[in-house]
Amino acid sequence: MSPETYWKRRVFVLAGLLVVVALIVYACSRPSSDEGQRAADSGAATEETPDESASPSIPASPSASDAPSASPAPGGEEGGGDSGGDSGGGSGGGSDDGDENRGAGKDGAIPAPEQPEDLCRPDDVVTTLSADREDYSSGVEPRFDITVVNTDDQTCTVDVGPKAMELRITSGEDRVFSTADCVRGDGTDKEQLRRGVPHTVTVEWDRERSWEDCRDSDVNARAGTYVASLKSDYDNEAEDQVFRLN
Repeated sequence: MSPETYWKRRVFVLAGLLVVVALIVYACSRPSSDEGQRAADSGAATEETPDESASPSIPASPSASDAPSASPAPGGEEGGGDSGGDSGGGSGGGSDDGDENRGAGKDGAIPAPEQPEDLCRPDDVVTTLSADREDYSSGVEPRFDITVVNTDDQTCTVDVGPKAMELRITSGEDRVFSTADCVRGDGTDKEQLRRGVPHTVTVEWDRERSWEDCRDSDVNARAGTYVASLKSDYDNEAEDQVFRLN
């Protein structure tokens, strides 16, 4: 074999080996390339995932605007304003009516008198209460004067009976005596009063307790401090009278 032929064969063998090696390298590098592509695709998918998860947050703003009631807000506000105005007007009117009613309840319950037989209005009557002393010895009965004055120009009638002009005596929380207890008859005593002319009713207390149920029991009040007060439907300026029984 000539040297030239020998070297040609060597070249062909080496070329074949190089081709085989190239094929092997190509075959090995291609899967890794595919894997890289898959990784890239996976990465892309991963990057897209937040977009998909973020997509629910997108309807959040529509859900806020979902409330169509927000879009009619201008009309709603106007309606609310009108309602508020009506409510405010009603409240104000009620308050005014209440004041008028209170005034009517005080003066309007009884109309202004036009003749002596008509009842005096409560605000036109001034009452006072006085005791003849502050300290009573044993056996001395306390005496109280109830004075009534009509301040209206028109002569009118006032009930000065023991019920309408109740004298009540108490000791602490204990109700000891009342002129309204066990009254005989209807308990009325109507007097016609001219303007500025006082009318006085005198009440003497025998120191015995009285009972609302009219029980038949004579119990004398004990020694101690008592308070006499006037209870009436009229303008009661009468001051309580504090006294002592010995």
